[in-house]
Amino acid sequence: MSELFFWVVVGVVALTEGLIVFTVLRARMDTLATGGLVGSRKAEVVWTLLPVLILIAIAVLSFQALEDAG
Repeated sequence: MSELFFWVVVGVVALTEGLIVFTVLRARMDTLATGGLVGSRKAEVVWTLLPVLILIAIAVLSFQALEDAG
């Protein structure tokens, strides 16, 4: 079970890093085209909710691992 958990964590980290790179590149292109992210409600919602969703996923997986171990 711990090997499966390891690969789930690797997948989550890879997905998170990919989303970060994608967001940075896209924001950079938007910044060049429009002059900045200031006042972009969409960007503010994304960078607020994304970490929350990631932490919730980590918490759920951690609790499942603790239940399986105990």
